Amino acid sequence: MMISQMQRWIAGLVTGCAVVVALAAEAPLTVTLSNQDYAPYMGEKLPYGGILSRLVSEVFRRGNVKVRYNWYPNNRAIQLARSGQVDGSVGWTPNEDRQRDLLFSEQVVPFNMVLFQRIGEHYPWQTLADLAPFRFGITAGNFYSDTFTRLQDKGVLKVEVAGDDVTNLRKLAAGRIDLFPMETESGMLTTRLNLPPSLASRIIPQTREYWSTPLCIAIWKGHPKAEELVRRFNRELHKMKETGELELLVTQTRHAVFARLDVRR
Repeated sequence: MMISQMQRWIAGLVTGCAVVVALAAEAPLTVTLSNQDYAPYMGEKLPYGGILSRLVSEVFRRGNVKVRYNWYPNNRAIQLARSGQVDGSVGWTPNEDRQRDLLFSEQVVPFNMVLFQRIGEHYPWQTLADLAPFRFGITAGNFYSDTFTRLQDKGVLKVEVAGDDVTNLRKLAAGRIDLFPMETESGMLTTRLNLPPSLASRIIPQTREYWSTPLCIAIWKGHPKAEELVRRFNRELHKMKETGELELLVTQTRHAVFARLDVRR
C-alpha cells in the first residue's frame, strides 16, 4: 500500500516537472483580448467572465500565455481586434471578411443559431429564403451565416440593424420585427435578464436550428506572435478535449454562471 502511494506520488511529481519544463521551454506571452457581454458565454459581471472566457484563459494558461480582457459592446470588440488596437477577441466565428484581418483558433465550443419569434405565431420554412415576407432584426458587427448574408445582400431578406441584442429582443416583443437570430441558450437568457416578464413571455426560440458554427478566438494577423499564439492555443485546446477536461470545465462554469444569475436552466 505504501509502495503504491509512493509510486503515485513519484508519477505525479514527474508529470508536474514535465509540465514545468515544457512551459519553461516556451517564452511567457501576454495578450489583451477584447470581450463582450453574451451570457452565459461571455460577460464582465459573470463568474470567470462567462463560460468561454474561462475556457480561453485556462487553455492559454497551459500554453504559458497570460490573458487580459477589455470589455466592449460586441461590434466595437471585433473592430478593435481587426484594427490591431487589441491583440485579438473572444467569441467569434470565422468568415471570409474577418479572415482578412484575423487568425482564428479551432472550435472552442459549438454555436447553434435559431430564430426567435413571438409566441403563438407561425413561420413555416424549409430554407431562409422562405422567410422573405417577414422582418428580421440583426445586431451590428454580428455574422449570421453566409446564406443569411447572401440573401440580405440580394434584398431577399428584409433586415433592420440595431446596436445590440437587447434592443432587437425588445423590438421583437413589441412587434417591430418578426424574427431575430441568436444562439439558443444566450437568447433565452438575455431575454429573461433584460426584458420585463410581460415582454419576455412573448418571445420563444424556434426548435429548429438554422445554422451551426464553431465559436473561436481571433488573433490580429499583424501581431508579431499571431501564429505562435494560435498554435499554442490549439495545442492545449486539443489536449483538454482529449482528456475531457474541457467538457468538465464547461459544465462547472455553466453551473456557476446560472447560480450567480439565479436562473434555472
